[in-house]
Order: sequence, then structure tokens, then C-alpha cells
Amino acid sequence: MFLSRVELNPYRRETMRAIRSPETMHAAVMASFNATDDNGRILWRLDRVGSIQYLLIQSKIKPDMHHIVDQFGRPETGQKWDTLDYDQFLSKVNNGQTWRFRLKANPVHSITDPNNPEGRGRVVAHVTPEYQVKWLLDRSEKLGFRIIMDGDEPLIGVRHSEVHRFKRKDKPVTISMVIFEGSLEVTDRDLFVKTVSEGIGRAKAYGCGMITIAKM
Repeated sequence: MFLSRVELNPYRRETMRAIRSPETMHAAVMASFNATDDNGRILWRLDRVGSIQYLLIQSKIKPDMHHIVDQFGRPETGQKWDTLDYDQFLSKVNNGQTWRFRLKANPVHSITDPNNPEGRGRVVAHVTPEYQVKWLLDRSEKLGFRIIMDGDEPLIGVRHSEVHRFKRKDKPVTISMVIFEGSLEVTDRDLFVKTVSEGIGRAKAYGCGMITIAKM
């Protein structure tokens, strides 16, 4: 598995349109791979570090991101992208380790129709930071980690949230995206690596689900 990162040029009109459109960016990500290959689960995320905007791609095979540089980067500078052997990095993860993390997710819950209690519930987004954080806290142990506590307070916060609305096959789609940052402890190494590989929650095709970790 590989983790790749390319800097985007936010001053290009094409870049701004793609940043506002998860469908456009998803198409650009998928074009980085040969459709005939077994590409497995591909995750991606838009990240901002200070004033710099990045696109991250997590994938089974190395992506070819020339077209992303051409469309959304600075091709006139000979710009390249970085790719990390993520399997090698994750092989060093063990139980009991503590890490800083960042996760872009789509925290949702299901509301049952009182007129049809046996039917499928309606999926709606959590809209307050309190319930967005609770959404992740409730799932963390089943994902192989726990959020580190400072007394009674979990070391986790919502750093950014946004809502994207677009149409897919003429049907309206609304996706609420939240960026979590905090500190975690690995409780089940194999399960945690599986979580990193497969992502967390829904809307993975639209830039949600990727969790990355860094040394504390």
C-alpha cells in the first residue's frame, strides 16, 4: 500500500472548481490508476497545511499523478509528487503506541420512520461538534484504537466542517464532511491497520474516510 501527496495550486480556476466538487476530484483520483488493474480500495483526502493545499491518495498500487499536476498543480515548474511505502510505515505500528491523527469523515446516523419502524432508516448527518465527536468515540474501540483522555475530556476536536451539495444521476446528494484531529492509542494493531487500509465511515468515494497518523 502507498500514500501519495501532491501540492495543488489554489490560484488556478480548475483547482478551485475541483476543490468545490467531490465528483470532479474523485474522477481525477481514479484517472491516476489503470482501470484494468486490481486497484483495491482507493482513499483520498484534501488537506490544508497552513496556506498549502494538498491532495492525498492512499492506494494499493502507485498512482500516476501527472494529469493532476497538469490540471491542478504547477506543471511549468517541473512539479513532482511524493509517494511513501505505507506498508513499511504501518508495519511499525504496535499495541499501546500513541499517535496524533487526522481523519476526514462523514458522521451520520439513521433515523427510523415511526410510521415504518421495520423499514430502513433515513440517513442524516450529525451537525454539532458534540455529536460528531461522539460518533467517532462510539466507534473507536471497534476500529482498533481509543481516543486518549485528558482527565474527563477526550483529546479530539473538530477542526473544520463543510457541506457539499451536488447531483448524481439527477438525484441530489448532500455530504457533510468533518476533519477530526486528536490523539489515539492503538488497542488492536491488526484491526487498526485494517481500519487505516479500508477507511472509516461513508462517502469514501468523495474524499472521506482516510485516517493518517503521525508521531506525538
